[in-house]
Amino acid sequence: MSIDDFLNLPATSLIAISSASAVIITTIIGLFLCYRKLEPMEALLNKCRLVAFHSSYWGNSPRERMMRLCAVYVAVALPRLNARRGVIDRPQVQAFPRSTKLMLHGTALIGAAGLIGLIVIYFD
Repeated sequence: MSIDDFLNLPATSLIAISSASAVIITTIIGLFLCYRKLEPMEALLNKCRLVAFHSSYWGNSPRERMMRLCAVYVAVALPRLNARRGVIDRPQVQAFPRSTKLMLHGTALIGAAGLIGLIVIYFD
């Protein structure tokens, strides 16, 4: 099968393949973040009540690690809202590494794009 055969597929097939690929890539990156980067991220946000609560409440199963990662992402993605609620330490969130923030935002964006593509294909 050459690249021409692949590019000549119907548009719905291309959207379905790319959306499914985006969701799979997001899952792989999420698992990598859960098992390699979660503890260092939680250590950087140790004064945030939101992250501290979720790290003590949830355990170490894959689903629970994903919940802890989501808590870290919410603390990083919505600093003003969470600072108003009083559940994060804003200077600590601002000192969070930029590359890790971009990785978290990119993962969420790719996952959302993949899910939107799959929803479009489903309702088409």
